[in-house]
Amino acid sequence: MTAAASKVAALSYIKVSRPRENVAQITISRPEKRNALDQSGWSDLGKAFRELANDRSVRAVILAGTDGSFCAGDDIMAFRAVQADPLARQVYWDSIMEAYAAVSAIPVPVIAAVDGPCYGGGCTLALRCDFRIVGSNASFAIPPAKLGLVYPADGTALLVTAVGVSTAKYMLYSGNRLDAAQAVESGLAFGLGTDTSDVIGSALSLAEEFTGNAPLAIEASKIACDAIAIGQLTAVQGKIRALSERADRSNDYKEGAAAFAAKRPPVFTGT
Repeated sequence: MTAAASKVAALSYIKVSRPRENVAQITISRPEKRNALDQSGWSDLGKAFRELANDRSVRAVILAGTDGSFCAGDDIMAFRAVQADPLARQVYWDSIMEAYAAVSAIPVPVIAAVDGPCYGGGCTLALRCDFRIVGSNASFAIPPAKLGLVYPADGTALLVTAVGVSTAKYMLYSGNRLDAAQAVESGLAFGLGTDTSDVIGSALSLAEEFTGNAPLAIEASKIACDAIAIGQLTAVQGKIRALSERADRSNDYKEGAAAFAAKRPPVFTGT
């Protein structure tokens, strides 16, 4: 863990830990609000992801909540307190958007370990992750239609990509919950655990399927898949080409070829 990430962990309810040498875990720990995030929480969550993005020892990140909740979304009362002040409202909103962007931008796989409520902005956070592993008590809902609000277009695009148009419309129009089994069936979740401790363990097991592979290859694949999902592949083709050229010249490519010839597992460094 970097010193800056340690600072984030120490100063807020966004906790950063290392359950494995090359796996980081970010935990939202605000159980009295079912892990709903206020402005400082959104800001610290974004900082944690940005700091981990610069830590080469991190090959995967797990995002989780505490005490039987993943994240109940934005703290509605905290947001309401700044709604009448346009500048304060914009700063608050920017902190949310920057947190979402940081989750998407980190170049390693991100796995949401979801048990309990995953609502509104919490659902958007989970959609920003590469995978969602759910415990048996997990539930997903997007309630803006019940609050007189509009769900952001980019979040809607991610939802439609994950579950298809019909299920996305149902969730958005009704605001009703999908339980864990429905989430898996719809494609919103990747796998089903049995309880909170199991869902973290399942997320770690999934992370370990990725952490031994070449970081540049995974980064390029993540950029391509995410761009295809929102119809923006053309915009990132230059970035993917540059990563491909780096990979061609990399020590990891030499290591991969040598390991293949020697019939041994490769040891990739991301260089």
